[in-house]
Amino acid sequence: MSIKQSPDKLVEETFVALQGVRGLQQKSESQPVMFGELVHYVHGTANVDDERVSDALGTNLPLRRQFNKLIEQTRVASHPMQAQAASDELLNQRESRAFTLKFKTSRANDKQIFVLLVVHAESNLADGHLPVLLANKEHKTGRLCFPALKDQTAQLLLEHDDEKLVLMRDPDAELSLI
Repeated sequence: MSIKQSPDKLVEETFVALQGVRGLQQKSESQPVMFGELVHYVHGTANVDDERVSDALGTNLPLRRQFNKLIEQTRVASHPMQAQAASDELLNQRESRAFTLKFKTSRANDKQIFVLLVVHAESNLADGHLPVLLANKEHKTGRLCFPALKDQTAQLLLEHDDEKLVLMRDPDAELSLI
């Protein structure tokens, strides 16, 4: 009889131990994203946990509404979803009246992509401005904080599989320049 009880007890102990490990591995309940953090996220003015804000924007509808309203009020220019033939390819260039975004593979490392932002006169952005580019697609958001504009251009170097880069190159994502 004790032989039959010990496998059951062993199974129960294993189950309890696994539940404990799962509890430790799960993310602790994070604090809600406050409006001030959202403003800093949009403007790129402070160090904000991008992943936490992006996740909250994908799951919290009132926060998403505040985000969309904030973008409408502060953006310099936007680039709506781009119509494209039935293709899943990522774009090599996105162009609007106020800015152009180009994606070029690095010659030194083919796993890296240069993101070149060229602002046009219609954007009214002066040299020295720190542009922020926000991408918005359904439940995903991403942002790129560029260095100061010089000669109306700024560039970043990103890995080709960076989630933000993939989102910026996605024709279904709307871009907003802040």
